[in-house]
Amino acid sequence: MSDFLNSLDPRINRLNIPAEFGTTFPSKENKDQFVTFEVFVQPKESKPYQHEGIVHAPTIDMAFLFAKEQFSRRGMSCSGVWVIKTDNIQVSPITENDEDIYDFIHEEIMEGAEKGKNEAYKVFHLKKRGKQHVHVGELEATSFEEALFNAKSKFQEEKAILNIWVAKEEDFLKIEGKEFTDIWETLPEKKYRDAMDYRATEKIKKFKAEQNA
Repeated sequence: MSDFLNSLDPRINRLNIPAEFGTTFPSKENKDQFVTFEVFVQPKESKPYQHEGIVHAPTIDMAFLFAKEQFSRRGMSCSGVWVIKTDNIQVSPITENDEDIYDFIHEEIMEGAEKGKNEAYKVFHLKKRGKQHVHVGELEATSFEEALFNAKSKFQEEKAILNIWVAKEEDFLKIEGKEFTDIWETLPEKKYRDAMDYRATEKIKKFKAEQNA
């Protein structure tokens, strides 16, 4: 008897359904999966960047394009967008009740940390459950652990901070200010409907060239 169910319906045969219960299906090759990226937007030029959501994309360039389409509308809903691979963000524990996460961060956190060169790190605070993480500033450090410890003296507030995100400056793809608004400039007569009329790709290439210079 065949190992797989036979049927007069060719669609059933193509499925390779096992003839007996417990028979395993043939193994399948692993498919490539898109990478998860975190998106931060600046609602207005005078406001700090805040976490807005995630996108899935094969590269950071595509992640920015997806973020632009998903979280802004012809430049009217924000004045800048940052994207970063989720794996490049270090996340502190989340506190319970109204405890301040900074009260649990002591110098011992840096013991055993693998130090590298002095780099710029961005710090984000979660101040209220159910809200977004908000960018509070940058600092210099030789590791994520040192960045988290240094953030205590620089960014701790009177009100409790429930959770902290820390990420290296260099891991962000950022397009903001006039560079961001220029992306939405296009030809008249409702040409905004045509994706090819936008210059987002040019801005991304320029940004990456400057980063690699």
